[in-house]
Amino acid sequence: MLEGATVTFVALQLAYWMGFQRAVLAGVDHNFSAAGPAHRLVTSAGADADHFDPRYFGAGYQWQFPDLVTSEIAYRAARRAYEREGREVLDGTVGEKLEVFEEIRLEDLF
Repeated sequence: MLEGATVTFVALQLAYWMGFQRAVLAGVDHNFSAAGPAHRLVTSAGADADHFDPRYFGAGYQWQFPDLVTSEIAYRAARRAYEREGREVLDGTVGEKLEVFEEIRLEDLF
C-alpha cells in the first residue's frame, strides 16, 4: 500500500474511487522554504511562508517536514492509475513546481 506522504494523494484516490474522469489540482504545495529531513517534527516559530495563508501553521504549531520524493512517487502512481482507465489528472496550480501532471489554467476550465 502506498500512502503517498501527502493529503493530495488521498484526495486523488477518493476522486478515482468516486469515478471522476478528470481530477484538477489547485494549490498544490510542492516547494517549501523550510528544509530538513522528511518527516522530522518541528515547531513553527511564526508566520508560515509556505502556504496560501501565513497563519496556516501559526506559531507553536508542530508539523513535519514534507517528503517530496515519496509524494512524487505517489503522484506518478496516481497518474498511471488514471491513465490506465482513460482518465486524467491536471494541475491548475499557479506557479506550481510539480512536474508530474499536465498543467492547465483554471480560467480555461470555466
